[in-house]
Amino acid sequence: MPPHRTARAGILHTMELAPLADPSGLISTSDYLRVGSDVRELTRAVERGELVKLRRGSYVPVRRWDSAGPRERHLLRAVAASRAARRELPFAGATAAAIWEMWQHSYPEEVSFLDEWKGGGRSEPGVRRITAAASSAFVRRVDGHLVTGVARTAIDVARSAGDFTTAVGTLDWALWRRNPNRVTREELAAELKKLPTTLRRRFVERAIAFASPMSDSYAESYARALMYVLGYEVPVLQLEFPHATGSYFVDFAWPAYLVIAEIDGFGKYLDPSMNAGDPARVVLAEKLREDELRRRGYHVIRVYWSDLTNPVALVTKLDTAGIPRGRR
Repeated sequence: MPPHRTARAGILHTMELAPLADPSGLISTSDYLRVGSDVRELTRAVERGELVKLRRGSYVPVRRWDSAGPRERHLLRAVAASRAARRELPFAGATAAAIWEMWQHSYPEEVSFLDEWKGGGRSEPGVRRITAAASSAFVRRVDGHLVTGVARTAIDVARSAGDFTTAVGTLDWALWRRNPNRVTREELAAELKKLPTTLRRRFVERAIAFASPMSDSYAESYARALMYVLGYEVPVLQLEFPHATGSYFVDFAWPAYLVIAEIDGFGKYLDPSMNAGDPARVVLAEKLREDELRRRGYHVIRVYWSDLTNPVALVTKLDTAGIPRGRR
């Protein structure tokens, strides 16, 4: 269920409540009581649309919530759930992945903790407890939060992934050559073997074997895995093309067929931090790069996220370019 709030907002009350928020952006009932305020005002602020109630005792100013992306919202829920817990538990699964900034397809509403199995008991709304091999799991602090290590986190997320493509995206990040917290394929396999259950073990083993340290984004990982699922020959990743002033590295290449595929995101055109405030310069550089690759005889395919969410479009592009089905 989404956090409760109404549509109407009162600016004066929001300004009065905002200073009570802690560094994470949350306002707690206990903090509100500490300054001698009437806790019923928090309920009224929710009704006015000034606060969002994340769970019992935890609120966030509506402006903070509206400006937060999916990862930030999940982390706000995580902090709220952690405060409500009777003891500190390590974050695990998708929540640990969010803290590690691991590539994920989406962020669930429920917060995941690592906890030892103690038999039955009531489940908590918005909380998932991961109990497999909890006592032997490696944990550490990241940004002040106790979390499962990279290898265990990646395995937990991959095991719960809806499909092969999303599992590969997470495992690619764990192996990514530019990730300062990267692990090895052997560490991933060892972490998987620690789990007492064989649930989805073969699925995750396949994903680990396919994962690569060479993908530079979740979209690249997802696209490569989707090509594999669709039966296409797997491309070479980050193939280097030296030129007069340096080298071009392309996302995907099939040298035998003189075909290159590039994942095209709009961030480099729209985000000033990626285009030095000059999107036109980025467009020109992309054109010059593509012209050079074509001069070498390559056909260049542009792959957009919409092609990945509509595989028929991707199939059309790959078939038209002459990429064969049948993996090598």
